[in-house]
Amino acid sequence: MNHYEKIMFRMLKIENDYFIINVVYMLKVPQLDKFGFKSAEILDRSFFTRSNLLLISNELLGKVIITNMKEGLCGGIISEVEAYFGSIDLASHAYKNKVTKRNQSLYCNGGVLYVHTCRGHVMLNIVTNIENIPQGILIRAIVPVLGIDLMKKRRGGFIEKDLANGPGKLTKALGIKIEHNMIRVCKDDGVFEKLPEICIVDAGIKIETNMIKKTPRIGVNYAKAWAKHPLRFIVSDKYFYDKFDELK
Repeated sequence: MNHYEKIMFRMLKIENDYFIINVVYMLKVPQLDKFGFKSAEILDRSFFTRSNLLLISNELLGKVIITNMKEGLCGGIISEVEAYFGSIDLASHAYKNKVTKRNQSLYCNGGVLYVHTCRGHVMLNIVTNIENIPQGILIRAIVPVLGIDLMKKRRGGFIEKDLANGPGKLTKALGIKIEHNMIRVCKDDGVFEKLPEICIVDAGIKIETNMIKKTPRIGVNYAKAWAKHPLRFIVSDKYFYDKFDELK
């Protein structure tokens, strides 16, 4: 594990010969020091069950998604998302409250994953709002900060800036597959029996409103008026990489 990937877990409790890992993890990643934080906390379910989808979408920018697979740890700062308003949104898989085997997770309480395929690529969405209100947020891009060598292996090469700058790219880089559908990525009761396979972390990165660009969503021209709404939110990768370059 190199200096980019050092993670120190704060072990607070031992029960039945295994560790109960507190949800506070100390992320010792030099590139992230520039943002002025030393600790990070897995998001609570209440973050995702709020009714304000646009607020959640904006606040998800700058959060860190971490995957803990057999091959190792990977993670990146969320830099691009799209919001989907469910039953009223012509671009949503749950338009008119449609329920299928594929989209059932959209009707769960917020904080679980909705993972599906599109044109052969795996897409990663976070379900929001409360049960039976099928809203969600598509994660379109991340800035890799943990497990970069593993990401490169999974992606078959590519330079760092191109590893996860697209929804299909980031799932492959992070090792997320269709079977991760409906996995919970937030905390409910304050502790996990083990580091979860996938989690979303608040590392204290605050994104100023003027740094967030808004555009219509990509690839939803069929959605009529909904295709024109500015529901895609982006923080330029350059913003993060410029910070990282200053540390090299």
